[in-house]
Amino acid sequence: MSTLDLPGGGRRYLQVAQSLADRIAAGTYKAGQRLPPERDLAAQLDVSRTTVREALLALEIMRYIEIRVGSGIFVLPEHLRDPDHGQLVVGNEVGPYEVLEVRRMIEGQSAYYAAQRASEAQLDAIGETLDRMSVSIHDIPAFDAADAEYHALIAAAAGNEVLETYVGHLWRMRESSLWRRWYGQTRTPENRRRSVEDHRTIYRALRRRRPEAAMSAMQLHIDVLTDRLLDLKLSPPDTKED
Repeated sequence: MSTLDLPGGGRRYLQVAQSLADRIAAGTYKAGQRLPPERDLAAQLDVSRTTVREALLALEIMRYIEIRVGSGIFVLPEHLRDPDHGQLVVGNEVGPYEVLEVRRMIEGQSAYYAAQRASEAQLDAIGETLDRMSVSIHDIPAFDAADAEYHALIAAAAGNEVLETYVGHLWRMRESSLWRRWYGQTRTPENRRRSVEDHRTIYRALRRRRPEAAMSAMQLHIDVLTDRLLDLKLSPPDTKED
């Protein structure tokens, strides 16, 4: 089967995960075997590499495979697999890439309005969370708490309760198992320092009451995060000629 027959309904990455799980169960891919690289799987199944990546993360959570960053994706023995045997345990989760795609739109807009509408007290509070992020590079729980508060305060400063509610909902989606598995591998002090600088650029635009600059800075920040996640090397380097 060279392409994936996608029935109506259901998340695409889950359909890809189920197809790969079925192939593993049928012995097409055997225990200990390394799966083809993401690029090859995407071509075989006629889906994006992002979709394949999210499917692989779902399969790892179910213990069908083990992802060894930089080395490849390996099939695990049957006795280690989820007892539901193919019933995808992450079925209610939205893929991380979709969350980031919508965050770019919604949070970009919240930054735009916050630059116009934030009170001085709100700007001071946003700046205080930025200070806490700066001194918490090596304290991940404190850094994450300040990061979440920073974005929540900008959403509140936008002066639109619907927008604020959407931002809060998107941030709660970060609690999913797929997000934790994907995002957790990018947690480095260097990346947290870059994040602080991104947040500082957003804050400067807010302080200067420049809506377009604030929106662009927020979107760039989320673009950097998206690139960081997509650039994570799950498969060994390609040896083929492009």
